[in-house]
Amino acid sequence: MRVCLDARKLRDSGIGNYIRALLDGFEQIEAKSEWNLIVRRRDFQNTLEMWPKSKVSACNAPEYSIRELWQVASVANRLGADLFHAPHYVAPAGLRIPLVVTIHDLIHLKFPEYFAGIKRAYARWMLNRACRNARAILTISEQTKADLISMIGAEERKIFITYSGINQRYFDPVSEPGLESFRQRQRLPRGYLLYVGNLKPHKNVTGLIRNWANLPNSLRPLLVIVGAKIDQYAELRRLAMELGRAEEINFVGSLPDEEMPALYQNARALVLPSWYEGFGAPPLEAMASGIPVAVSNRGSLPEIAANAALIFDPADDQQFVGSLERILTDEALRQTLIEKGKQRASQFTWARCAEKTYQVYKQALEKTRGSTG
Repeated sequence: MRVCLDARKLRDSGIGNYIRALLDGFEQIEAKSEWNLIVRRRDFQNTLEMWPKSKVSACNAPEYSIRELWQVASVANRLGADLFHAPHYVAPAGLRIPLVVTIHDLIHLKFPEYFAGIKRAYARWMLNRACRNARAILTISEQTKADLISMIGAEERKIFITYSGINQRYFDPVSEPGLESFRQRQRLPRGYLLYVGNLKPHKNVTGLIRNWANLPNSLRPLLVIVGAKIDQYAELRRLAMELGRAEEINFVGSLPDEEMPALYQNARALVLPSWYEGFGAPPLEAMASGIPVAVSNRGSLPEIAANAALIFDPADDQQFVGSLERILTDEALRQTLIEKGKQRASQFTWARCAEKTYQVYKQALEKTRGSTG
């Protein structure tokens, strides 16, 4: 099997992490395929070094442009692969081989008020194209599958759930000197309340700050917010000042992957109060790291966390504050969640994701041969 994978987002945090981890997962399961990776020119040499057994081609067409649809298809057709995998909903036009597409979420359609009209229109058009033209659609949760069926009209028979995995680094304890070194570098105490993720409106970070600020003074730990570029925190800094809590919030910015285990393991608990998630990796990373987790009851979060997290309604301020208080102070609950969290996180591996993805590839090709035989 010769698979062409659109790896142009290799450097991105979300989809880039999916691409990198999936390729590593294919190596773990020793998938018998030839991999043709389409990357940006800047990533050409680095990709060759990281995956030396793959064939690498460059395509520098602008992202989210009409031009990229034709140029990516042209490169893919020229490579002579059996199948093309788009790890995002941007499906090439003029593709002459079967298409498999991964759709992570439908945020543009679920919360149209957060996006400009042209971005909403592009997302709806492209999602419809991808679902119509794909031989198979990979999703990362039951929630996204349900959204695809109800909002796009995608055919259920085409949809396969391939849960994302958690990197092994999160399961490995960081030494006490390593934890202390991290705290010193970041000027953090032990036992903070942690949020990890971007600052898009559906993440509800403003709701987290407001409800954290309503905790009793004696219980309120430092709030540490990680995941965005440091210059993106202006609005949240203003909110912290309005609430009189500016000195009690630490906006760390983004951190290298190797620093993340120490970030989690130094925390008292993680909170993810999103209005919507297609998957939501931070709760599983925190569980693997051995800290308790509280998540909202929206999107895929109850599905992914199952019974290993404290689940609350982010629209109910009283319940929100009460859940923060419990996750910080109820030791019996905390220990139960820590134990269940480790077990839950261990179920999500990139090898398992790669194996399921590889099986979908084979099914897609079998359908092609069946329709032409």
